[in-house]
Amino acid sequence: MALLVPNIGELESLRYLIANNNHTPSLADQSPRNLVLKLFVSNTTPAEGDVPSATAYFEPYTAGGTNGYGSAPVTGYPACVNNRTDQDYTSQYGILLNGSRWAINQVGSGTTATYPEQTFTFTGAAGDVYGYHVTRANNMPVTVQGVEDFASVGIGTTVTKGDNINPTIGVIGNSYLTINNASNVDDITLGMAVGGNAGLAEDTSVIGIDRALKVVYLDKPLVDNIQTATDSSVEFSFSKVTATNHGLVAGDVIYIAAGAANTTTASNTYTVFNVPNADEFTTTPALNATQNNLAGVGTATLYSSIMYAERFTNGPYSIQNNGDQIKITLNVALD
Repeated sequence: MALLVPNIGELESLRYLIANNNHTPSLADQSPRNLVLKLFVSNTTPAEGDVPSATAYFEPYTAGGTNGYGSAPVTGYPACVNNRTDQDYTSQYGILLNGSRWAINQVGSGTTATYPEQTFTFTGAAGDVYGYHVTRANNMPVTVQGVEDFASVGIGTTVTKGDNINPTIGVIGNSYLTINNASNVDDITLGMAVGGNAGLAEDTSVIGIDRALKVVYLDKPLVDNIQTATDSSVEFSFSKVTATNHGLVAGDVIYIAAGAANTTTASNTYTVFNVPNADEFTTTPALNATQNNLAGVGTATLYSSIMYAERFTNGPYSIQNNGDQIKITLNVALD
């Protein structure tokens, strides 16, 4: 039976979705990010199964309305302007929205959030603009976002938990492991492959973590006990993404599209989990290096993930001259 979301639940859900609860003095422990309003010049009618690609939802970077990812816009399409001192999204293009400026109203059983009118002013031709979409903010530079096959996905690191002094414990038939209190579990996340112990079923992965109790939940029950008498160590493995100067930080939400020849990476929306350096990052859910039982290497394209999208009812609007404008008032509703 589906859960009923009362009006107050709609209110809190909407606040979370549009980052209306993210205007506390510090964002250190606040999620999600603010949103970025973007335009698209692809002839796209938004649908449930849509994802960003080389042919859909690309922004007005070029005079001819073609995909111009990889180079800065020549149309006057704006770079984001930071609205907080603890955010840096100036490598992104579009209009960075301020979570505190959404006005939320409840009428009857519906909850609607409205953002003040925003204006895009162009300095030159951009072709036909068909609509707009909203993404979660990140700071991927123009040399990374949307550039086909810019990133590579390869085998990353194996993290081992447990030894005879600080054992990992599991009981046959249970679908969880208990990690010793002396071990850190902050480097474990959803989707990691779990192996390296005869007590684990083949192709087991992580489906949940209780960080306080140090319990890791698995998608398959254990086939034998995991204990010091046999082997008390377990390996967690995952892939890493390599993309030079990617600009991402932990908590960013992006869409990763597998390259045409990449049969191991599942194209989907991911959250950046760990950023060991400026050229590499890992994700949650983890990208599995042995997905489809293949050795996991391949290319990928990185995009800002689409949260909301709308095609102009009376569009497209042709942008041809210096000073041409598009004005948008955003409304997001839950009912």
